Formats: sequence, structure tokens, C-alpha cells
Amino acid sequence: MADVSASGIKKNMTENLLSRRRFLSCASIAGTAAITVGCGDPTPYVDAATQPEIDTLNFALNIEYLQATIYSYVVTGKDLDSSLTGGGPAPTGAPGQLTFPNQQIADLFAEVYFDEISHVSALRTAVGSGLAIARPQLNLSAITAINASNIIPIARLLEDVGVTAYAGIMAKLSSNNATALAQMLAAEGFHAGALRLIAIQQNSGYPSSLPGYVPADGYDIKPGDPGTVALAQQGPTTANGGFFDTAANGVPGQTNTFNGFAYQRSTSQTLAILYNNTSTGTAKGAFFPNGVNGNITTV
Repeated sequence: MADVSASGIKKNMTENLLSRRRFLSCASIAGTAAITVGCGDPTPYVDAATQPEIDTLNFALNIEYLQATIYSYVVTGKDLDSSLTGGGPAPTGAPGQLTFPNQQIADLFAEVYFDEISHVSALRTAVGSGLAIARPQLNLSAITAINASNIIPIARLLEDVGVTAYAGIMAKLSSNNATALAQMLAAEGFHAGALRLIAIQQNSGYPSSLPGYVPADGYDIKPGDPGTVALAQQGPTTANGGFFDTAANGVPGQTNTFNGFAYQRSTSQTLAILYNNTSTGTAKGAFFPNGVNGNITTV
């Protein structure tokens, strides 16, 4: 049986990295923190060879740290394995292991947990030792104390944010970096779609109704069944919500976002949600009380 523990995943990632290093050696390729696809290895991997791209990947790593840490606590009752945090501090406001409404939802959260810790491990390995950021200080109760009654809308919000954030930064990446992040974006989209459907089925609420939460922008479409085929055919709306957080009837100010597309969020718009503060220049708050780590840090 495959070892799907955090330590097992880290071991597999290390073995993959060694394989890629052997390929780099035989190909005589050099570059700062360059890690590429090994001989016969079908896994697209990142070439974090330039500082702007490292900054972008580290920005994504902040999001993955937050997601993976929340899922770790609610699924296992414990923090991430220390091999995944880069020496970063323990989070505050951490929940205990949760009992989910049914076995299927419990299993889904467990699989999302596997994906998110895998993303953390992949990004840390890809960016490279000494370049990958450590996990920043996290406040997991930034919206409200996480419990079984609110984990679905909170997780759904963070998955939607991940999708739109990655859509927004994709243009800053090239080659294998863009391929790898595109695959992570697809995984986040799978998670978001599943969680949005569960939120509708469980009537689990919308984060704007939770204490301390204020939507940062108009792209946070609440999960909802419009109620009729005719309404659903018109796409999601702010009033009726939607099964998916996709654009409908035009998206002012979003170049190349068309009906049926996922929204894009800039790093500033993403941080406005994670800091729960839309003021330009804001550098910390909410989920990141000391700010995110790396060089992209302000609203």
C-alpha cells in the first residue's frame, strides 16, 4: 500500500527530486534552483530560474500553506508535518479534528487534505532549499472559530480564492512553471466545485453570514441553486448565486474573462480577502496576522 502520510509524501518528493537532479547532470543544464522534468518522467515540474517567477510561486505557496494547515487539523487533528513548514511557527486558532455530516464528506475532505499537502511539498521542493518561504504565522480562526457547522463554507471560500488567484498569476509564469501551476489550479477547481455542491446540499451557509467576514469583492459568488432551469441557463448571479463561481453577463475590468470563465484575482485582490482589508498598502491581517512571506505581500 502506498504511504500517503506527510512523511511518505515528502520521501516520494525527495526521490523524485534526486531523479531530476540526475537528469540535469546528464543534460549539462545549469540554472539557479532549476529543477526540470527527468528522463522519461511524465510529471511537469517547475524551473524556478528567475526571481520574479520564484516570487510568484512563493505567493502561491502562502495560499497552499493556509489551505493545507486547515485541512490537516480538521482531518487529522494535528498540524502539518514539520518537514512541510520550513520551520515556520505553529498556527493560532487551530480547530480540533472534526466530525463531518457523513462518511462521503469526511472522505472528500481527507482527499483534499492529501492534495493540499502534496501541493505544499511540490512547491517547496520545486522552488528549492533556501528559496522556498517558510510557513508564515497563520490565524485559522480569522473568520470565526472553525467547527463542524462552518468548515464547509470556509473551505469553499478558500478553494474559490485559490482558483481565482492562480488564474490571476498564471501569466507571470512560463514553461514548466506555468504547466505545474495550471495543474494545481485544476485541482483547486475540482475541490471548489465539489465543496460548492456540498454547501448547497447541506444548506451550510455563506461566509458573509459568519462573524467577522466581509466579502472583499464582487467575485465571491455564493453557492446556490437558482431554482429553475431557466434561471440556471442565465449563469450565476449575485442575487441567486450559482453552482460555480464563474463569470456571467460580462466582467468589467477583467481582461480575457468571458462568460463561463473562472474569475481572475490579482495578488492585491487575493490578499484583500486573506487579510480581510481592502485598503491599498495593507500588509497583514486576518488569516496572516504578520503578513504573508516572500516579496509579494501588500494589497
